[in-house]
Amino acid sequence: MFTNKALEQRLRRNLMKNGYAMHKSHRNISADNLGGYMIIYLNGNYIVAGSRFELSLEDVQEWLDALH
Repeated sequence: MFTNKALEQRLRRNLMKNGYAMHKSHRNISADNLGGYMIIYLNGNYIVAGSRFELSLEDVQEWLDALH
């Protein structure tokens, strides 16, 4: 079982290998910012998932699994 920090780092590495990055919200929670994560496609620099920072680490893992 991974700790949250270890899981986050592993997900970041796996996303980077596939041309994506994961950004974590650092702002106060609001209607447009739910305090989670978002996935960015680096080649085009656009959001592919979690536009409102609504993804959890488990959601990011599921998205990455579906990519393969």
